Amino acid sequence: MAKAKSKKIMLEDALVPVDEQPYQIPENWCWTRIKHVSDVVTGSTPSKKHAEYYGGDFPFFKPADLEAGDNVVEATEYLSEEGKNVSRIIPKLSTAVCCIGSIGKTGLIRVEGTTNQQINSMIPKINPLYLYYYSKSNVFIEELWNKSTATTISLVNKKNMETNTIPLAPLAEQKRIVEQIESLFSKLDEAKEKAQEILDTFNDRKAAILYKAFQGNLTKQWRKEHSDISAIEYLRKIEKSGEDFSKKEFKFWESNELPKTWAESKIGNLLYFAGRIGWKGLKADEYTEEGPLLLSVYNLNDGDEVSYNRVYHITTERYEESPEIMVEIGDVLLTKDGAGIGKLGYVKELPQEATINSSLLLIRPGNTAISKYIFYLLSGPELQSIVKERITGSATPHLFQRDIKEFTIPIPPLEEQEEIVRILDDVLEKEKIAYESAENVISQIELMKKSILAKAFRGELGTNNPEEESSSELLKSIIEGEK
Repeated sequence: MAKAKSKKIMLEDALVPVDEQPYQIPENWCWTRIKHVSDVVTGSTPSKKHAEYYGGDFPFFKPADLEAGDNVVEATEYLSEEGKNVSRIIPKLSTAVCCIGSIGKTGLIRVEGTTNQQINSMIPKINPLYLYYYSKSNVFIEELWNKSTATTISLVNKKNMETNTIPLAPLAEQKRIVEQIESLFSKLDEAKEKAQEILDTFNDRKAAILYKAFQGNLTKQWRKEHSDISAIEYLRKIEKSGEDFSKKEFKFWESNELPKTWAESKIGNLLYFAGRIGWKGLKADEYTEEGPLLLSVYNLNDGDEVSYNRVYHITTERYEESPEIMVEIGDVLLTKDGAGIGKLGYVKELPQEATINSSLLLIRPGNTAISKYIFYLLSGPELQSIVKERITGSATPHLFQRDIKEFTIPIPPLEEQEEIVRILDDVLEKEKIAYESAENVISQIELMKKSILAKAFRGELGTNNPEEESSSELLKSIIEGEK
């Protein structure tokens, strides 16, 4: 009798009191704690002083490896047989949970391995996937965060993680829940894959569209209907009249690779360029509460047009000392320094007087081209490849004016430039809408997965059989098996 009483007390201790249960579950389920349905193991890092511990083929998992989700098989680092022998072995189908820093990042380890000390692994005594999917639920993750220590880096130790609650379903129901989750997730993942493909290929599609535009492929029909319009002719008129803005070398030529009505030139021969002269740089303590605007890379972060959501101001005196960079409607601004190198914006409207800081280059098309055409041209793959060259291997990438001025550009007739811009506005707007829709799909899929998990562990997927034996019997058998 005493022995039976002992078992009863142990089962009662394993059950979560009603007032501590996160939510209501089916009658044949029970609430217990992680330590009763798994063995929790904290990882460790073999001493780096022993080089012989490393360089083998035994997986040594770290938090970044958990990004693989339910298929953690590849590790950041691998241990030798000697390293394995001094490690805590984690069997396959264990759930690894990051408990330092990125608390709640979870992965299902599909191969035998070990982890570093940032990870607590749950070696299951129940259906491994049931345990894994529950660890992905909001309730489990929120419990972890509530138990984290208030240090510089958030941390949940093994003891606290073991007290996390879990709704325990009968074994047969666990299997059905896992099958239902995986069936639903599979369909969502198919949709996510298609949406992700749209995101991943967006830049390539945009580059291909821009390339076609500046080879004349988008306006073939337009040229058939307007064969009498020539860029060479109107550029010659500009050259003859001297109406250009004092270019020392106003050079252009025909190209065998472009439509015959187009011209070609180095961009520095036709357009106006200006940047802030170094000795006229501005310091932060010169910024004012009002006055002319000082534009920077921050004003090129909200789409094609220069925005004015985040601006600095300077004095009128400082603005007037640099007339060469006073911004006008129709200007194109290019970031030539720092992390935002290559970013562009065109000035569609100007709320007040404005100038640029030293990280921007001002480009003014004048009467040889229209602003949006130049903006799209500079957004294309050819100039951006120059940008990538400057970024590679440089701690502080920089575009020199000569890099841009030597860039050869196609010049269609002004009327065809307008048609190119019209087509690109339409096509790229559709691409943008598709991109935003794909982002929304992925966001909604993640919410739907969380909803599915919430329903699954409340017994609301329609798979529960109330006639099945209570999971408390399963819990009892686990406890008895440990004696």
